[in-house]
Amino acid sequence: MVLFDGLIKQVNDILPKEGKRFSYEKSPLKKGDRNSILLLKDTAFELGGSQKPCVSTLAVSSDMRFDNCVHLYGKDLFEIKEDCAFGKIVFLEIEDIDEETAFDKIKELELVRYNFCPEGFMTRASALSMREQLRVSKKAVKSKVSFADLGNALIEEYLKNPIVKSVQVIFITEFDDFHALLMLADKIKSTLSALNHILDNVIFDCSTCNLKPICDEVEGMKELHMKKAKK
Repeated sequence: MVLFDGLIKQVNDILPKEGKRFSYEKSPLKKGDRNSILLLKDTAFELGGSQKPCVSTLAVSSDMRFDNCVHLYGKDLFEIKEDCAFGKIVFLEIEDIDEETAFDKIKELELVRYNFCPEGFMTRASALSMREQLRVSKKAVKSKVSFADLGNALIEEYLKNPIVKSVQVIFITEFDDFHALLMLADKIKSTLSALNHILDNVIFDCSTCNLKPICDEVEGMKELHMKKAKK
């Protein structure tokens, strides 16, 4: 699966040159109830709250190796005092999966964002708007929980899936161009939609397909489209 490789490279190209890197180690965070509610009175701040810039995306590759680490651009959790901008990007190295089941397997990996909820946090995610706001409890801040802790817990969760070989988690709290990041996240979402579109045999007339720009831009998409059309 190489459909997302070019987009992964573009995301890396626009990220700041300097940031913090944390090697993977077991996280001290305990798994919480995904349906738990974190009330405002118990909340220290919300990442992506107060209409601050916010973007979340996930992309997979079977050719690119990631290093099971967490990258941070901006302030760490224990340094933040109020609602701020938030970006969360996850790159996964996966086994080379069959094209027929690719969409379903990627969507299964995407579901982790809704099911993953450590104690002291509450996620409000929207696949449509590509936002993932994260409420952080006063208790978590007092305990000096870090993005390394959060990212390592997320890495552990993804590695439970047998097709996942390595993970890279990127957190962003300070960035000058969230708009560019949002545009790339939208392209990643559109690429996945185009993949589903092709596998469902919806339409094969490229001139009338609204996903033609994606097929033209994403390496390997047009070839997959033509392969399916011949069946």
